[in-house]
Amino acid sequence: MKERFCLMDAGLWINAPYLAFLGDNRDIDLMIAPDYGARNMFETLTLARDYAADVKKPFPEIDDKILKERDWPKDCYVFEGKEKEPTIVYMPLFNRRNCKDAEEVKAKMDQFSTFQFPYNKEKIESLLETVNANVKNNKGTLLKEINKVGHRREKK
Repeated sequence: MKERFCLMDAGLWINAPYLAFLGDNRDIDLMIAPDYGARNMFETLTLARDYAADVKKPFPEIDDKILKERDWPKDCYVFEGKEKEPTIVYMPLFNRRNCKDAEEVKAKMDQFSTFQFPYNKEKIESLLETVNANVKNNKGTLLKEINKVGHRREKK
């Protein structure tokens, strides 16, 4: 019997690289996961969580209660890994910090849909400014989580 090895582009299913980091040999402590996709907010995250559970790979606990926030998410969520699970810092592109309400989040998601390329220079610059602001706004959280996983790694 021949052994088969199959690969799938993450964009066809989850559209995020979570799966590539779940292998036993990866030894990942932290994933910084900006969600800039066209799907429902948290969908890639919950699909990855469910897949990890199915194949018995470590993944942090993610309470489905956050799904209530999908239309107007916070700008940063931390799903902390305990032992073998990686910590995930999840950062929605459009969020409560840069949109006044859920309607504006939806309008921005539609305006910057991943299915309407090519973007003109103004759209690209606007998108880059939003991404840059998201990272700057959450710099403290990012540094704190990097530090925490560093200490966790030292204890291994």
